[in-house]
Amino acid sequence: MPLVSITKKKHSRKRENGASGSSKSLQKALRILLYMGQYGPELGVTQVASALELNKTTVHRLLNAMENFELIEKNPDNERYRLGLKLHDLGAKAIESRTLRSEAHGFLVEMGRRSNEAVSLAVPDRGGVVCLDRVDSPHTVISVRTVVGARFPAHCTAVGKAVLAHLSQVEVDSILAANGLTRFTPHTITRVSELNKNLRLIRERGYALDKQELERGLSGVAAPILARDGRILAAVGIAGPTLRFRGKELARQIALAKETASGISARVRDRAL
Repeated sequence: MPLVSITKKKHSRKRENGASGSSKSLQKALRILLYMGQYGPELGVTQVASALELNKTTVHRLLNAMENFELIEKNPDNERYRLGLKLHDLGAKAIESRTLRSEAHGFLVEMGRRSNEAVSLAVPDRGGVVCLDRVDSPHTVISVRTVVGARFPAHCTAVGKAVLAHLSQVEVDSILAANGLTRFTPHTITRVSELNKNLRLIRERGYALDKQELERGLSGVAAPILARDGRILAAVGIAGPTLRFRGKELARQIALAKETASGISARVRDRAL
């Protein structure tokens, strides 16, 4: 067998072993996390290692790794470990997202019926704006369709800009740095200064517009869904042919988007009480 083939096989085995080792470490870390959640509130390394039949050194290493991500905290008074507050944040977001989608879906269906266009619900996510729900319309053909769970191009969609407009500048800069300002049409905003100016306008008037910025012949409107403290929860958007987003028709779609966002916001707030 040629030497080059042997070398390739060795390298392939190394990659497989590395991937397998990473997977096993992740599984061990998750077992530790789940065990602490069930048998906490505070546990020592020896106790966890004994219960899970793991090496103490391994447990200590994984606890320290999770501590770096605030998933685990170490009590300095007794050197024992407990669940980190980051888990509370993640849990709250998971509940909020599920509650938001279930509460908003009926509003989306009604908005789609009244607008005769495709409608969507978008939420801020680490690194972008994600489609949480959508209701398509038989009257609207959209080539660039964002499926549920996928990210909207935040800088050139109405829902994306409605969300960006209510994030902090640090969060906006982070999203733009990660995703860029890709030009999709001649109308796409590709300069940060111009986008920031547009976001300020969105905050002032309470709605966002997409004027053929993602797809030629396609326009949209969106309005933010805000929490009681003014924090952005999501945005609802309506998208359709540009010819149907002009004059009085555009004004009606803007009013409908704002009315729907307000209704969802009130419903979510009531459920939180």
